[in-house]
Amino acid sequence: MDDKSSYDKISWWIRNNKVTASLIFIGAVIIALSTFTDAARNLLDVFQQEKRPDINGVWSAELEYDWPGSNYTETFVFEGEGEELHGTATFLKRKHIIQEGTLTNNRLEFITKTKEISSSWDSGESKEAIHHYSGKITDDGIQFIMQTEGGVSLHTPIEFTAKKIPDPVE
Repeated sequence: MDDKSSYDKISWWIRNNKVTASLIFIGAVIIALSTFTDAARNLLDVFQQEKRPDINGVWSAELEYDWPGSNYTETFVFEGEGEELHGTATFLKRKHIIQEGTLTNNRLEFITKTKEISSSWDSGESKEAIHHYSGKITDDGIQFIMQTEGGVSLHTPIEFTAKKIPDPVE
């Protein structure tokens, strides 16, 4: 009768078989290094945040809306940290609060809300219009597409580029 346990048998076989012992050792080292590098990468990701693009400040854009004679200079004031985005945006030169603003990598999105009044003399009805802004930060500025929903009439999407206004020198 054999009094050796399974552990003893495997241990004896590994000690007397150098190739198997070497392969087990190398495998253990590879697994340990892989686990360590993954853990280190995950730890670094916690401390390393994506740098926020420098958009805080005042921006200006020339817009041509989708009705005749509708050229306006609009102003955007962006504030926030990380992925948050808030501030103001003008629409037809009237200032409105930026809502639901986000900044992820080089893309920003937000909405503003206005009231549209029907041009019909009979009804004079007003409805809320929601302006969806989607922008991509480039070397030339922020390339925007603004789409309006709601209101009293349909509007086509408007493309424009906003340029940052330099801070005044104090």
